[in-house]
Parts: sequence; structure tokens; C-alpha cells
Amino acid sequence: MLIETTAGDLRLALNLVKPAIHRRNTIPILSCVLLKDGAARATDLDMEISMKFAASHFEGEVAVPGLQLFDLVSSLPFDMKIRLQRLQGDEHGVHIYFSGGRYRLPTLPTEDFPDFPKDDETKRMKAPDGLLAAIDAVRGAISTEETRYYLNGFCFSKSPQGKSVLVATDGHRLVAHDYDHDCDESRIVPRMALPALTLLPQPQSVFQSNRQMRFYYPGGHLFTKLIDGAFPDWHRVVPYFNDDVKSLRFSPLEMMRVLNRINKIAGSSRGRAVDISASSAGDMVVVASKGSDSEECAERLESGSAVNWSGPSDVRSFSTRYLSEICRLHRQADTISIVAADDRSPARIVPDNGKTLAILMPMRNGCGLVGKALLAFADGANDAAQAERAA
Repeated sequence: MLIETTAGDLRLALNLVKPAIHRRNTIPILSCVLLKDGAARATDLDMEISMKFAASHFEGEVAVPGLQLFDLVSSLPFDMKIRLQRLQGDEHGVHIYFSGGRYRLPTLPTEDFPDFPKDDETKRMKAPDGLLAAIDAVRGAISTEETRYYLNGFCFSKSPQGKSVLVATDGHRLVAHDYDHDCDESRIVPRMALPALTLLPQPQSVFQSNRQMRFYYPGGHLFTKLIDGAFPDWHRVVPYFNDDVKSLRFSPLEMMRVLNRINKIAGSSRGRAVDISASSAGDMVVVASKGSDSEECAERLESGSAVNWSGPSDVRSFSTRYLSEICRLHRQADTISIVAADDRSPARIVPDNGKTLAILMPMRNGCGLVGKALLAFADGANDAAQAERAA
């Protein structure tokens, strides 16, 4: 067995297959990467990733600890020439040589490396450009809750209007992104495949079956099992409104900056409840929150406006974390709108134009700062004395 390549070429391939290797593994062979037929291959039995790499000489095969090998080649210069070789009489190890270095790593029998089960009945799926953008849009809404395991991934689904979408939800928020696939039934790709899918380029072709999905790339592939479960009927939580519905408009970038400051001052890196309201005229929008140690935070959104708003008593409360993530999703838009029937109904958050629909469930906060802040800003309170009189 002899492989001659460069540290950079091997590192690139190992980095792409690394999401299928876990440091804590009860099955030793699954911690290995199989170097065979000019490619590096790794699997965790739920997913398999294979990627070819450039080599001046590739003879034989070896199953070597993948993360140790990755750590070693990552510490070497990109163009450093390396040689992996099994020496005569050493059947349980591979020697790695480079300029000024000699290492030995243990190996396991290559025949123990499992083959990923492949479904015979597969259908080629239309895979247009835009898959990576769609995955990036919905990934923040994927659930990590083990009880509702069917939410632990993103689903190839259809919108209420029959458009093809990728959708994900954790019960608190829902994101659906237009993506022109041709899945006839819902297919749920587990979130464990996300790190690999986002590292790899746009797939050349995609095949689907009832139990798995296969993504093919130049020089490699990713096979993943699908979540065996029924994705919920998410259409039922998408609200629809008349023209006279109340809405708030603002710049997503400005809102992200405001929420970031509130989280820092209010003492919560995971986010807390924030109240949003507007003046009756709709020309002023204020964001306010209280911290765990009686901190008070309030800011006026320079880009903010409201439509059909009834005044400071009308308040919308959301998680700063979830709202900030949705603003990040729509960061390219000039303005986005929060549309909700009342303070207890799901809010529909949409950009002026775009492919992504976001639904956010409200929180019950009512910190009482919004009304005071609106009055203070309206009176032009610029110092503590004016603010106290306005309150």
C-alpha cells in the first residue's frame, strides 16, 4: 500500500468527509477514513461521504483514524509532499513520511469498513441551482428536540400555492424557501447532513427514494438516510391577512444592531423577550426590553414605520434571538414587515421581495417600557430630566 500526494490535497478531501466522522464512537471502524480507489471515504452508518483527491501515486487501500490524519496534514504546509506507506511486517499500521517527519498511525482491516446500504428503487430528482441558498435559509429553524424527531431536519415540500419549497420548523418559528424541486412526497433530510452539504458545492445530480437521498458531485458523493416520519402540515400555521391588517416595517440590518445591543446590556446571549410597538400615526417604531437585573433598554428605529397601528397599547413581543436570526436571513432586503392579527397570533415576516417566508410565534412579555419610550421619543427627550418628566 503506497499513496503519494500533498498535505493540501489530502486535507481538502478529509475536510469534506470529516462531518461523517465522530470523535466519540463505540464502533472503532467508524472513526476511520477509508483511502481507496483515489478517494477518501467516511461513514457513520446514517451518512456516507466520498471525495477524490489528487495523488501522484495511489496503490492499495487503508483504513486509518480520520480525525488524527486530518489534524496531522492540517498542520503541514499546503504544498508539502507526503507519503503513506504500509511497511512489510507491519500489518496494523501505516507510516506517514514528509520532509523532516515520520509518523505511524494504527489501522483497521479495510474489509471491516461498512458499505452504505443503497436503495435499488431510486428516482432522479430535479436539482437546479439554489440548493445551498435554500439550505442556508431554513437551517436556523431546524429543531434539535429529540421528542419530535421528525423536525430534526429540512423537508422538501410544497407551499399552500403548490410551489416547491424547502421548509423547516422547531415549533417556535418556521421558514419556507422557494426551491424548484420535483419531490412528489415530503422528504426530510436530517440536520446531521447539514455540515457536509454546506461544505460541498452545488450537486450535479440528486437521486431520491423512500429511505435515502444521494447527492453526486464532481469526484465524490454524499449519501444520507432520510428521517422516517411525517412532516407536520405546516400550511395550517401560515396566516393570511386582509389589506387592513396591522404591520410594522423596518430595516433588518438596523434591527439586528439594536437587538445585539439589547442582548449585551440585558445580559442574555441566548436572547430574551423584546417588545415592539409604534405610534398611532405609524411614523415611529420603538423596541424595548428589560434585563434580569432591572436593566432597561429602548431604541427608536430610524427606518421604522407602521400601518393601521392603534398606538402604544398595541405591542408585539418576540424572542430577540429568533427575530435576529430572521433579520439575518433577510439582511439583503431594504425593509421587512412583521404582519400579525394581534399580539397572540403567529406573525408573518416577509421582505419587500424575496423567496423566503418566515413565521414567528409571539412571546408574552409586556415589560411596560414601550409606551414610556414612545412618549419620551415623541417629546424629544434628550436628557434625563426631560425623559423623567415624559414618563
